[in-house]
Amino acid sequence: MRYALALLLVLVAAPPALAQVGYPPDKSPYRDITKKKSLTFVGGYIGGDGGIIGVGPHDGPVYGGRFGIAVSGPLEFAFSGQYADLQGTLVYRDLEGRLAVSGLVPTPVWLFEADVQYTVTGSKTWHGLAPYIGGGIGYAWKSSSATGSDAYDFGGRFYWAPFAGTRFFVNQRSFIRAEIRGAFWRLAYPPPYYEDINGILQSYAINNYLSNVWYQVGVGFSF
Repeated sequence: MRYALALLLVLVAAPPALAQVGYPPDKSPYRDITKKKSLTFVGGYIGGDGGIIGVGPHDGPVYGGRFGIAVSGPLEFAFSGQYADLQGTLVYRDLEGRLAVSGLVPTPVWLFEADVQYTVTGSKTWHGLAPYIGGGIGYAWKSSSATGSDAYDFGGRFYWAPFAGTRFFVNQRSFIRAEIRGAFWRLAYPPPYYEDINGILQSYAINNYLSNVWYQVGVGFSF
């Protein structure tokens, strides 16, 4: 097993090194990433459908900041805080006292996240590009309370977010970041939603995990 792990490490580390063979130092497509810390201003868009009745937060812009620190070669830890101006479906009671859904209501959400990122090209860029993969664990918290006794209250939810993207280094101190990510969180519906006559859900599925597509771009500064 240890020989297999050693071989895997060699294969991961080999491409950046081998790619430089045959190039004069000033002509190599690879450049060292010398700065270990970064601050990135990010913006993007979260999609999704809000679950089976659309009450979960979905569809809206998100923006904020990210702080990253390289800890060992291609490995980076990061922390971010973002604000998402999302929306959800309005829940109300009709003239017969039955629950119904129609229209949209603002559902602003704060997103706090800790990430682990692995740069595929190691601690170098290739023609200015540094592609990466990674994942994060976060906490999503709705910034305003639900209105009305029957309104859906998202409250606070932990989520996990796999992602992949690339940085393009303009120079050693500045870069552009672009990535696609997912946001997976759980919705827990209140008991009245499951009532036989007046409810709006058919099955008592308390744990309803949703996947939301998340596009993100940013401008970063290394130091």
